[in-house]
Amino acid sequence: MERSLGQHHRLLTTFLLVLVLVLILARAEAQSPGCKAPDPCDSQVLALLIGTCAGDLDHPSEMCCEGVVAAVGIRLGDTVEVPCLCRVAKEPYLGVMGLDIQSILRMYPTCDGVLPVGPGTAEACQGRV
Repeated sequence: MERSLGQHHRLLTTFLLVLVLVLILARAEAQSPGCKAPDPCDSQVLALLIGTCAGDLDHPSEMCCEGVVAAVGIRLGDTVEVPCLCRVAKEPYLGVMGLDIQSILRMYPTCDGVLPVGPGTAEACQGRV
């Protein structure tokens, strides 16, 4: 059975996602229980989830949408130094997959995001990472 380039891309993306998740879980397990609570914005994991959308921004998968909604929703509008969306958008993996902050914001309404986002949302990340 011959696979198309898109199928190979999805398989590679899924493999990389699983590999990174395993590495992150291994790192988390190695930390002592007395450590502070983990940051809810794990920009690497969210970037990997969002990366599964590469090539089909108009019909994002459920896995991709989970990353998109979380990246936009975690700390949006808070007074933190760097909002989660900005951190995720700066992850090198997104660039490798041909995605950026505009891609994330474009998919957000399709992924049933409910927070108000607009042109100023991306501009808020300028110089913050």
